Amino acid sequence: MSEGMKWWQKTNVCEIYIRSFNDSDGDGIGDLNGITEKLDYLKELGIGAIWLTPCYKSPQADNGYDIADYYEIDETFGTMEDMDHLIAEAGKRGIRIVMDLVFNHTSDQNSWFLESASGKDNPKSDWYIWRDARPDGSEPTNWRNIFGGSAWTWSETRGQYYLHTFLSEQPDLNWENPEVREALYNVANFWLDKGVGGFRMDAVTYIKKPALTDGEPDGRDGRAAIHKMTANTEGILDFLHEFKDRVQRGRDIFTVGEANGVRASELSQWVGDEGVFDMVFEFSHMLIDLNNEIDWSSRRNWSLADLKRILGDSQRNTAENGWYPIFFENHDQPRCIDHYFPWVSDSENGSEESMAAKVIGTLMFTLRGTPFVYHHFLIHEGRTEEEALEAVRHFSRDSARTPMQWTAEENAGFTTGEPWLPVNDNYRTCNADS
Repeated sequence: MSEGMKWWQKTNVCEIYIRSFNDSDGDGIGDLNGITEKLDYLKELGIGAIWLTPCYKSPQADNGYDIADYYEIDETFGTMEDMDHLIAEAGKRGIRIVMDLVFNHTSDQNSWFLESASGKDNPKSDWYIWRDARPDGSEPTNWRNIFGGSAWTWSETRGQYYLHTFLSEQPDLNWENPEVREALYNVANFWLDKGVGGFRMDAVTYIKKPALTDGEPDGRDGRAAIHKMTANTEGILDFLHEFKDRVQRGRDIFTVGEANGVRASELSQWVGDEGVFDMVFEFSHMLIDLNNEIDWSSRRNWSLADLKRILGDSQRNTAENGWYPIFFENHDQPRCIDHYFPWVSDSENGSEESMAAKVIGTLMFTLRGTPFVYHHFLIHEGRTEEEALEAVRHFSRDSARTPMQWTAEENAGFTTGEPWLPVNDNYRTCNADS
């Protein structure tokens, strides 16, 4: 290792989906104190940073990615005192806490949005993206949100539509407004002052919106995917350079952006000394079995040569400038062995599963970059002949969010209560103890 390398280039990062990691109080949901209880376990694994999924105050319409208050901890996960304790105890073990910043949107219960929606004449009127209805009363554009259906929702109170890339409960912030950007930078600096070691930037490629015009329909619903219309819009890097200057510069932290829509050939603009983040998650290798990145129900065959080419492109484009996060699964993606070795799921031969895991592990820990591991165990999913259900099963996010399997005891040692999602049936043999 070069002496000039940063600490985050020489460690392993573990993503923890908080509600599924470890439940300390028996309510069936993982919490911050549950993570603190397992810090020694994580230290033994060689973890130097923990990326936490959102634990801010939230109505939980999207499991915390709909934030009602960036300055409060949701009672589901504990208190701010619990967070302070986690940061301190992790620090004693040389582990940094990395927060998930959700800055493309908030919850519709956030006080910022409630004020903005109250009328057209208030200090936060322009904090979100509002547009009038068309003459016939329909939504301003034909955009389809990520989860399906219109990307616009009508507000009776304000008498206008608001834009949402994701759920209607997740209205998009208006990054064109400098007051919005200032408020978000204040949030980030609040958490840095608490001692966190960096940020994962959620859905960051959607923050810059192009002209709000109809797109070419790409489905039978006559709508155009919002991802195709807005991801990585020209001018987004100007916003992110400002974020870097106001938040990161001069701090011993790292930032990693969730960069849907960024290609390997564009990485030099996003990472490195002249880029905006230290690393970005780009998803070419995760989308290898899709015919296109907006239609998850249409899959294609792929070869080992395809995967080698994709990984090679990302490595080459960060070899001289920047750094790369090595990952093969996360809370939004299928389990990696099911994804890359689907025949193993149908096999009763445990040695095949073990070999597949070793292949993925070898790639993860020998490619140039920082390994991002995910805390869950493999899920063996059943199969169906119905195409739609097969697609849903393959890409269901719940499959990657089931409780951590600690022991062979009841509920896999995750909780003394009723787990929020069922524990996988294989927990008696597949668990951390064994």
